[in-house]
Amino acid sequence: MKTPLMQEMAAFATRRSGQAFPELARQRAVDAITDCFGCIIAGSVEDCATILRSTVAFSPAASGHSIASVLGGGFAAPSDAALCNGAAAHALDFDDTNHPAYAHPSAVLVPALLALAPLSNATGADIVNAYIIGLEMMGKLGRALNTGHYAKGWHATGTFGAPAAALAAGHLLGLSTDEIEVALSIAASGASGVRANFGSMIKPLHAGLAARTGVTSALLARGGYDAARDAYGHRFGYIATFRGAAEPAVEALRSPGEALEILTPYGLALKPNPACGATHPGIEAAAQLSGVFAVDRIKRVRVGVAEMALNPLIYDRPTTPLEAKFSMQYCVAAALLDGKVNLQTFTTERQRDPVLAGLLQRVDMEVDDRVRHDPEFATFIRIETTDGMIEERGVPLAKGKPERWLSRDELKAKFLDCARHGSADADYATRTFRLLAKLDSPIPAAAIASTLALH
Repeated sequence: MKTPLMQEMAAFATRRSGQAFPELARQRAVDAITDCFGCIIAGSVEDCATILRSTVAFSPAASGHSIASVLGGGFAAPSDAALCNGAAAHALDFDDTNHPAYAHPSAVLVPALLALAPLSNATGADIVNAYIIGLEMMGKLGRALNTGHYAKGWHATGTFGAPAAALAAGHLLGLSTDEIEVALSIAASGASGVRANFGSMIKPLHAGLAARTGVTSALLARGGYDAARDAYGHRFGYIATFRGAAEPAVEALRSPGEALEILTPYGLALKPNPACGATHPGIEAAAQLSGVFAVDRIKRVRVGVAEMALNPLIYDRPTTPLEAKFSMQYCVAAALLDGKVNLQTFTTERQRDPVLAGLLQRVDMEVDDRVRHDPEFATFIRIETTDGMIEERGVPLAKGKPERWLSRDELKAKFLDCARHGSADADYATRTFRLLAKLDSPIPAAAIASTLALH
């Protein structure tokens, strides 16, 4: 199976200059990078992040090869910094998503680019450019391989994220087209991640592993490594290995930048809730119904979903906060009770609340024919009361999608909430948010990356 993926993607990455992309694309990238930075702060205190940092060698100061900043850990080799910050970024499942990749792009791309910033003499504008380029790879892989790839059990954040990070990293480091092709080939052998690990610490680790693979692949290519030049189109290559049941749509890979993924209708979506994206329309519909009926009057809650929602939402009755993030039933029950779902929703204390636990038992999820084939997880919530009353709400598209993008105030509120969760100083959080607003400029990227070490 021949595909020009490596050659065309590498050429795309090398021919784009710092200001080559439209203003809307660049602003969305700045918002996504800012949002991810907040998610790293929040996730840095989670067990999956703290345990990971305890296994990585750190330097007390930036010296030699230990020059990349890790939030909560000091300085480490770039690959280790990408690993740790990537896992932290995805620890709370509060980071952004991309369709049709059905993956979390920023949790991979941002840690990889921050880790390489001190090595590249890059500016903030260069980071923005590299981010858009990496997202292009992730989105196009999604168009070529999904939804069959996802249905086979692969977690696309890891499998698509590794080559996407390699492409972005290669651009940031100023690699030649040939060197980027090598980096992509190396990343093909580092791509991994299975959905069986959803609801555990390994799901966020997938983002860190992909970020590390991208960084390592680009650095090895720069250092002179060689690799197969047909690692994607070969009969034992990336596309043949990761394909689903249907024939891969390789034509999607032939025109990078047309259309630019970050400007497509679902190419990037910020998350207002720290849970699986498939729960978000349901959460919003349930929040609209919050308070309509007293809890003791609710007989049954029916959640009508698309078939694809059954893939990630694998916990009907979750037993841990991590599992609860992949439980539509839990998220809907919490939203009905509290009128919202936030970081405090996914704590052991909240999960043990008897009222919430009782309501959870009366929430059921099933495929709804009205939205059976909807790719954006449109959801209907229907409440039946003990005295025969019925109320229903439906949400066709989640908040945070390009049509419903977060406002600057909403983005700031989320960032500050993430900072509080991560025990960050309020002044630090406010300064960092303002600094990131200036990212698309000649400001040294290393100055942005170094703020990770200040927390």
